[in-house]
Amino acid sequence: MRSVNTDQRLIATLDSLLSEYPDGIREYDLIVELDTRHQDLYPKPDLSDTLLLFQHHFFLRHCLYVLQQQYSESGQWQLVIDSINICKRPTHSFDRNQLSLHDTVRDYYLDLNNLNKESKHSVDELLSGFWQAMAAYQHQPDALATLGLTGHESKDEQRKRYRQLVQQHHPDKGGEEERFRAIQEAWQLLKGN
Repeated sequence: MRSVNTDQRLIATLDSLLSEYPDGIREYDLIVELDTRHQDLYPKPDLSDTLLLFQHHFFLRHCLYVLQQQYSESGQWQLVIDSINICKRPTHSFDRNQLSLHDTVRDYYLDLNNLNKESKHSVDELLSGFWQAMAAYQHQPDALATLGLTGHESKDEQRKRYRQLVQQHHPDKGGEEERFRAIQEAWQLLKGN
């Protein structure tokens, strides 16, 4: 899937910037670099407008995935794009042409039609879902500790432990209501992840 409308000057600028960070760079820091050094190519959006901010992010990701494809085709570089870091690395013989055939995230960002599919409402829902997931993720260690789990257990093992604790601490069986409630809340958080 090739991009048709991508500004090659921006792609070249991204290539140059990524070369300055051999250990990689966070997307936010890359945006700051673009805003500071290349305003003509990548103007800063109104950060209070969530739709515009999403479109800004989307187009940057689109360009990064186009660059990733270009690197893959050249065989000299690879671009590793994850949720935290973006890193340009030399391609070694063992990982040439290792772009996976089915990468739904890459496919989403490479399709410019998706840029205009999102509305302010859908972006706000995405952001809300992200923050809810982040809050659950941050509380996961506490939930695991409440249930006496390490996090390496399967869902079935977690469920079995939860049921044991519910039986042991149920108020109708002499358990403390506060401890029982903590077990219930911990399980609700874990089963949602």
